[in-house]
Amino acid sequence: MVLARDAERDDAAPTARRQIPRWLSGVLLVLLSFLLVEVVLEAWIQVLFSSTTIDAQYRVVEDLPTWPKTLKNAIYLSLLAISALVVLVERRWREFTTKADLALLVLGVVLILAGLVNGSEISLIGQAGYVYLRGVIVFYAWRVAFPSQTAIRWALVPVGVLVVINAIVAIWQTLAGYAAFQAVGWNNMTWARINRAHGLMDHPNHLGHFITLALLGLLCWFLVKKRVGWQWWLLFGFVALAGSATQSRESALGFVGAAIVLAILRRGKYVVIAVATAMVLAFAVGQVAISPENRAELARRLQGVSSALDLPSGAEQEGFCVEGNRGCEEENSIPQREVRVLYAQQGVKLFFKRPILGYGIGQFGGIAAYTADPEWYKDTRFGPEGFELYGSNEKQVDSFWLHLLVETGLLGVLAYLTWIFFLAWPLLRSSWADRRERWKEHRAGPTTLWGIAALVFAGLVAALAPSLEDPVFPALLFSVLGISWVMLSRAGARTPAAVTETAAPADEPTARRTDEES
Repeated sequence: MVLARDAERDDAAPTARRQIPRWLSGVLLVLLSFLLVEVVLEAWIQVLFSSTTIDAQYRVVEDLPTWPKTLKNAIYLSLLAISALVVLVERRWREFTTKADLALLVLGVVLILAGLVNGSEISLIGQAGYVYLRGVIVFYAWRVAFPSQTAIRWALVPVGVLVVINAIVAIWQTLAGYAAFQAVGWNNMTWARINRAHGLMDHPNHLGHFITLALLGLLCWFLVKKRVGWQWWLLFGFVALAGSATQSRESALGFVGAAIVLAILRRGKYVVIAVATAMVLAFAVGQVAISPENRAELARRLQGVSSALDLPSGAEQEGFCVEGNRGCEEENSIPQREVRVLYAQQGVKLFFKRPILGYGIGQFGGIAAYTADPEWYKDTRFGPEGFELYGSNEKQVDSFWLHLLVETGLLGVLAYLTWIFFLAWPLLRSSWADRRERWKEHRAGPTTLWGIAALVFAGLVAALAPSLEDPVFPALLFSVLGISWVMLSRAGARTPAAVTETAAPADEPTARRTDEES
């Protein structure tokens, strides 16, 4: 009897060890889906639960609750903890020794080194590193969960619903103006004044990034289908119309860049790519054509770029003022200039002063620097009177690449680009089929192409926005990449040249064989 009970316990232990990680993987999938919904709706929820007051200048001041951000950070930490637990229980650490994983480790060392060399406190290094790399937690959670194609679809259903809802609201905001913004709870009419819709997100560029990632996903799916029905083209056009309502020019340009790369990789379906690109550009241009506010804003920005090139940062006379501002006398006035160009001009000068490891993470132009010191720009290392903001009230410098370059120097940028390359390399290699062969749909399916397109889009957009470290985009981007790696691994597990747990090349996602597949 005792021996029989011991045998039962021995049999039950392996079963429990198999079931617990499976349950935890399911929890990971639920948390990932919830996180994607949270980052899209976070700003809107904050506004709905905010209280408003009037300051001494009769301006509306919103007191936003902090619990949505706390909830988001709790989800990130839960994903990290559960992922680590599953890897340890299943002894899957060899899956996470690809070249991309090693490149990430090197990047982390460089970020820490840049902080230590330049006097960043340990807590500031940790906070800035978290902002730089929190999207990585999402990427690894998808890989650890290793969901099936059906499970991925169910996890993305809420996100797809949010795409449609935001598209409807954005188009409504364009048509109805202030009333539509106020109807969904927005108090700040900054974007309504220039007719730039932002749906249920707090910035038109955030919505533009979200919608464009969805458009790229649809396009990648079109590229592997033999025939695309008119209903799907209608959906694509509807979402593209909503994207144009945001007037996120960086999103439109990023879509074009990603579409060009897809045409090079796919080496076919050129008509599909051309039609999709034409629709995105036509709606974007059409929105400008019919909206006087959009035309005026675009003209102002283009004139600002020209003025910033004619009169660069540091070339102004002392005591200057910007024409059009209240109290600005004509003899001291200069034209309005695009702050992105002015920031880049200052940033390049700073880079040449400290080209190797920059000025230290958490000390220049990012949300971590602002949190640690709202007056970070007054640091005399950035100039005799600090870094000139030229009246901007933004908390971050509007370029991720500039921020990374100044904070971490050339080593940091090279380490980051190397990591990005190895994230893309397995996807690129699987999609680059031999010219004499037919398109390898089972290897380079829509998710593989989507991952490549998303990386191209992210790199282009990051030149004009702090997207790779903002509260929204990293979770979306690294979800696309995580899904791409998972699906590529599953495709590899179904081929004769399967990549197994015991022998996985260091530069390709490991194909973990599930119970059903084995």
